[in-house]
Amino acid sequence: MKIYLLAGVLLALPLRAALAQLSLEATRQNLLREGLALYTSERASWVATDLLQASNFETRQVRSYFSYATPDDSVRTVFVGGTQAAPQVLLAYCFPIGNIRAASAHRSGSRPLTEREKRLLAIRTKSMEDLPRVAGFEIPKNASLNPVLLEKGAETWVYVLTGATAAGTVPLGNDYLLRYDSAGRLLRKEKLHSSFIALGAAPAGQKVAATLHTHQPGAAAFITPTDICTLLLYRHQLPGKQHVVLGEKFVSVFTPADASLALLTRKAFEQQQKQP
Repeated sequence: MKIYLLAGVLLALPLRAALAQLSLEATRQNLLREGLALYTSERASWVATDLLQASNFETRQVRSYFSYATPDDSVRTVFVGGTQAAPQVLLAYCFPIGNIRAASAHRSGSRPLTEREKRLLAIRTKSMEDLPRVAGFEIPKNASLNPVLLEKGAETWVYVLTGATAAGTVPLGNDYLLRYDSAGRLLRKEKLHSSFIALGAAPAGQKVAATLHTHQPGAAAFITPTDICTLLLYRHQLPGKQHVVLGEKFVSVFTPADASLALLTRKAFEQQQKQP
C-alpha cells in the first residue's frame, strides 16, 4: 500500500455510469454500512475511555473492554474487571448511536456480565490470542492494536485496527479480520492491508485537496470498512477533504465530512484526470 498527497483541487467525478451498475451500488452501500458500524463502535470506545480516565475510577482494575450495539439504537461500552473465572462489569457507558459524545453518555456501575457480554468477552479474548497467528502479523512502532467486535447473525467478526500512539498522525493499514461462529470457533483470519502508513500533516506551504493510497493487484478492489472507520475517527487530522483509494480496476472516493462514498471504474477516473 502506497500513499500520496494530492495538491490542488480534486475535480468532480462522473459517477452516473458507475452508479448505474447495480452491483457497484450494492458494494458501495455495504462498504459504507460496515465502515459506519465500525466507526460507531470504536468512537464509543474512545469517548468512554476518555470519560473513564477523567473520572476518579481506579483504571488498573480494568482488564478488558468492548462496545456493542443495543436494541434501543444505542451503543454500550463495558469495562470488565474481576478474575478470569468470575469477570464483572466494573463500569459501562451507553450512548445514542447518532450522538456519541461525553455529554450524551449514561453511566452505570458494577454488575455481572449478561450472557451476551460473556460471549463477546470470550471472543475478544480469543481474538487477541489468535491474532499473532495471522500471516503477516506485526505491531508497528508507535502504534497499538484495537479490536472492534461486530455481531453478524450467527457469527461475530473482530476487526483489529492499528491505532496511532504518536500525536498528529493518521494510521492506515496493518488491519485484520477474524471471524468466529456462535460457539466462538475461529472460522477465518486475514490481514486486510499488507503494510502500515502513518499519514502526517501536509507539507509546509502546500495545499492538499485529498490524500490517496493504492491497493496493489490481488488486494481489496475497493476501500475497506477499516479505512472508512479510521478516516472518520481521525478526520480532523486529515490534510485533505477527501481520501482516494486507487485499486487495480476501481477507485473509491471517501469524504469524511459527510461520510459519503463514491465508487467508479479506474478507467473513468483516469479519463477525468486527463480533462483540463
